[in-house]
Amino acid sequence: MKKAVLLKTEHMVQLNWLDNQIANIANDGAKSFLNVNVAERAYSKILSESLITSDSDIEHFVSTYLSELGLKKLVTTLRVYKKRNSSERLQVEISRSNKSRLDQLVKLSGKTKIEIINQLIENTDLEEFQKKESR
Repeated sequence: MKKAVLLKTEHMVQLNWLDNQIANIANDGAKSFLNVNVAERAYSKILSESLITSDSDIEHFVSTYLSELGLKKLVTTLRVYKKRNSSERLQVEISRSNKSRLDQLVKLSGKTKIEIINQLIENTDLEEFQKKESR
């Protein structure tokens, strides 16, 4: 998804990210803004004007006050959010030999482990896994 399109989505995620950057100005958050003092005042103003911050206010703030690094970090956050929001996290243990084979598949195919596992599951014949008594 292109950056411009991405910045017009997930406004609550953007607002949460901005909250965290403002809260972390003393640490690394200041790098996300062109001018920290002006950005802090503007952010306080848009939060205090109404109970719900409009999408257009968030888009305007992002386009006006974020530095190039801040925009890059926000876009990365939005991409990660979208990817994680459409998937389930699964932790599994596999044998060393299967881990080695999975690593080989990664090298041979150029795909990620996630892509390979998803492809294997998608292409599996479910009948092979049905219990014998239900066949």
